[in-house]
Amino acid sequence: MLNLMKYYKENVLTTDYYYKFYDQIIDFSNTIINDNLEVLENDISQFDFFDDDEIIEKFKYLCQPDTDVTSKINTKLFYLISFYLYKNEYYLEEFPNILKRPPDNPSEFTYNEIRSKLLSMGEGFNGVVRYATRRAFVADLTFRRNSYVFLEENIDSLFEKISTRNARFNSMSEDEKLKELGNLIENMLLHDEKFKKLDYSDLTFNYIDDDIAKDFRSRVQCFRHASDEALEERKSFSPEQKEFLIDYGVIIIKSIYTLSKKQKN
Repeated sequence: MLNLMKYYKENVLTTDYYYKFYDQIIDFSNTIINDNLEVLENDISQFDFFDDDEIIEKFKYLCQPDTDVTSKINTKLFYLISFYLYKNEYYLEEFPNILKRPPDNPSEFTYNEIRSKLLSMGEGFNGVVRYATRRAFVADLTFRRNSYVFLEENIDSLFEKISTRNARFNSMSEDEKLKELGNLIENMLLHDEKFKKLDYSDLTFNYIDDDIAKDFRSRVQCFRHASDEALEERKSFSPEQKEFLIDYGVIIIKSIYTLSKKQKN
């Protein structure tokens, strides 16, 4: 279960475009008003979602013409969902920039932009777009994901994202960072189901060797899977241990990258 309020608080940076909505999102975070206008104190369960599919369906619901996206809770959900999808490399095929820079008023998108899009497609009549047309269009909105492809020719760019603390890497949660570090180590070292051996001694003064690199990958394996067993194993790591593993993983990757480049030359 993912709580989008918690995700936003843990991942938004002051340099992010989405930080402009911080006061608007956090201000009402501990008070939820239900459909009967009843106030439910200290309940943020409306920000809980099972998976990405459920999050995307909620976004589509917020874009439907029957939904009042201007209500406080729906406005908050619109920004929280957009933030999560953007940070996780999603984009909307019909509106490629909406997740990157949503408007100050969500209805500018859910009403004006969608309506204008349909008119440009010839779906209106005399400047009017029927609700049924908008409902069908929103239901069919297409979400795509820019995911890492762990292929040999992409190692340089992936390495740069991690070694330079690229904003994409910085914006990840600790669990995501550990997952990506484990993925990249496997991609750099595993060939034909065997780990290639490198001579770490001169570069790392024997602080890193083949066994240490393989052990690190094994240790973070639970962050690469979503089984019940893996999720339970993740809970055994303290925040301090995760921080250490992230820093140590970056050092291991830098070492592997440097030695692999030398080996090719």
